[in-house]
Amino acid sequence: MENRPPTDADLLKRAWEIGKEAGLHYVYSGNRPGEVGITENTYCPSCGKLLVERLGYRVLQNFVGPGGQCPSCHTAIPGRWKSPS
Repeated sequence: MENRPPTDADLLKRAWEIGKEAGLHYVYSGNRPGEVGITENTYCPSCGKLLVERLGYRVLQNFVGPGGQCPSCHTAIPGRWKSPS
């Protein structure tokens, strides 16, 4: 969609808030790299620990172990996980 302006970063942050308020655990903003603060990342829904650090759609760090658990509180994190490199 090159004929449209990018979605405003504040609107993306608000969409993230709405998702969280609705009870979604794994919401993140991905199409405004470096402009949406912590909403680019994924956090553990139980303890709040950073699980996946992103810049846009690029994963910078993945702290979820191969067993798919939070490294801090061991809550099961749904998804397909491999050992961090």
